[in-house]
Amino acid sequence: MPQESYDLKLRAREQLKGKWLQAGIVSFIVWLLTIAFTEGNVDMIHSVQFIWHNGELINVPATNNLTRLADLLSFILIGPITLGVSGYFLKLVRQEGPIIEDMFGGFKFFLKAFVLDLLMTIFIILWSLLLIIPGIIAALRYSMAYYIMIDNPQLSAFEALNRSKLMMVGFKSELFSFWLSYLGWFLLGVITLGIAFLWVTPYYETAKANFYQDLKDYL
Repeated sequence: MPQESYDLKLRAREQLKGKWLQAGIVSFIVWLLTIAFTEGNVDMIHSVQFIWHNGELINVPATNNLTRLADLLSFILIGPITLGVSGYFLKLVRQEGPIIEDMFGGFKFFLKAFVLDLLMTIFIILWSLLLIIPGIIAALRYSMAYYIMIDNPQLSAFEALNRSKLMMVGFKSELFSFWLSYLGWFLLGVITLGIAFLWVTPYYETAKANFYQDLKDYL
């Protein structure tokens, strides 16, 4: 069964030795492709560019075309990219020599990954409409779906979700405790305007991949 959060983190730090830079680059590319040009970030970039060109801050009419396009691209890409990144970190914990290009492996199963992300989002939102706690439970229930699809690419999105649901029976509290153990690190990422996430994200993703690997081996 999965180890305690402390042990998962310890293993993650050991596995990342010599690979922090590569894993950080992967995390940065993910941010660039899925978050950097979404609405809030693009608005900030526009402001900085205008100040730099003109040397003074003035109000400009907002244009939403670019942000809408960025939001749409993020929505389309996040499923395949999450699948590829999950595969990258699984290779890392399995000592299979991951390379940066592995993060794009999810595009081989683009439609399945897109549908998987869409279904997860819909189910979690629907459960969250009841109360926040059912939404959190749903997120825990489906949390292993990407890893399962990596190991079983023949599965449909529904099948991966169902397997994740079965896998997490009796282990949701362990994963929730693991999530909470990273709360301080996530706050550090926010306080540093995202810079710390280049270190925190590989740390978290490696430990979470270990959680899945332990659970798979146990079951």
